[in-house]
Amino acid sequence: MRGVRNARWVTAGLADQFVMACANAGNTLLALILLSPHRAGLMILSVNLAYLVMYLTRAFVGDVLLALASRYDGARRDDLVRNGLAAAVGIGAVAAVVLLIVWAVWPGKGNVALPDLVWIAPFIPLILLHDTGRFSYLANREPEKALKIDLVWVGTQAIAVVAMVLFGLTSAGGLMVCWGVGAAAGAVVFLLSTGHRPWQGRPLRWTAETRHLSGWFTVTALVGQFQVQAIGFIVTAQLTPAAFAAIRGAQTVLLQPVQNFLMAVQGLVVPRASRLAGDAAPRPGGEGSDAASALRRLIRLLALAFAGLAIVMIVAMWPLAEFGLVHIRKFAGIASLALPTSLQAGLYMVQLPFAAALRAMHRARMLFAQYVVFTTVSLTGLVVGAHLHGLEGAAWGLTVGAAAGLVTMVGLYLYSLRFLGSAEPDRVGDAEPAGVITQ
Repeated sequence: MRGVRNARWVTAGLADQFVMACANAGNTLLALILLSPHRAGLMILSVNLAYLVMYLTRAFVGDVLLALASRYDGARRDDLVRNGLAAAVGIGAVAAVVLLIVWAVWPGKGNVALPDLVWIAPFIPLILLHDTGRFSYLANREPEKALKIDLVWVGTQAIAVVAMVLFGLTSAGGLMVCWGVGAAAGAVVFLLSTGHRPWQGRPLRWTAETRHLSGWFTVTALVGQFQVQAIGFIVTAQLTPAAFAAIRGAQTVLLQPVQNFLMAVQGLVVPRASRLAGDAAPRPGGEGSDAASALRRLIRLLALAFAGLAIVMIVAMWPLAEFGLVHIRKFAGIASLALPTSLQAGLYMVQLPFAAALRAMHRARMLFAQYVVFTTVSLTGLVVGAHLHGLEGAAWGLTVGAAAGLVTMVGLYLYSLRFLGSAEPDRVGDAEPAGVITQ
């Protein structure tokens, strides 16, 4: 029975991430299908700004819930969730005002116009509320409930889009409203199911209690966003816009599915590993030592499993992708990127258990340091590779960065094990003896 429950738990977690990945891709695909290329491009600019707000808020709130709230139960966990919801909605309200101001003052014509911000800005607080609710479920090891509210979001959005098309009201603004209505439906179901109310939370207390994680997670996310944007500008400037489209296309086909899978696995691993890390503090009877050993064993088994999976994936994906791309005339030019991009995906896969462990052990500064190394080497490799060997060299430069990131991550994990079991200050709620977790 336990094996069946675990299988359902893993399946729900993977399905949840799959649904959200499809939803994210769906906004872009719907724009490309239903709108003119120019109008779709303008809409995607506004969508990207909304996603930027969501990803940064996820780093500040959602990722922290995953690593911190998973250590607690009962009233203490509920307080964390309420405060996190309040913080997310507060950020959403501020972001909505900022986006409306940007829409009002931004030039309304040209290739970088943002006419659709006015339609999505009012829904930003609800989008962030839903995303935070989803992560609260994952932190409590309830991926099936996260899947439920995500299906409500996607289902409601799909119904709204179909109605819009049938009534002849298709527009970029309409697509944005459909997206927001879907998020609102998911958020309402979450609130009704849990009884949580964001206005009962204290956002300032969230900041005070979680700054040792939320601040570093957010800065790390900013570095990640910088890297994504820098790659586009560097490749476009040093090579051509077509070269950037080629790299982004290869990443979308070969890398993005793997990253979505890894995000799902991280959402399953971090809560369990965080509970073990929290229980690893020395206690009478050797329970802390047992938890520390269990955490090491978990990461070791995951590392071996994902290393094997990475090898199988590369061996299978590289020749298949190269063969398929060569025989599609439009994509024949990026067939040479199949090997370096597949290797990047494999390196990220091997890195996942160690990254999850650092999050679980609350080594947020180390995660930031690792991402700085990864970004620096990646961008340097990109520039040098593009200069020496053009498009293919640029892709290999990014692969070198991924390898440097993996080596750094493993080194930081091994270093962190020296401190596993050390007493941590209890920053949540009323002070308790360090290492004591309410059950």
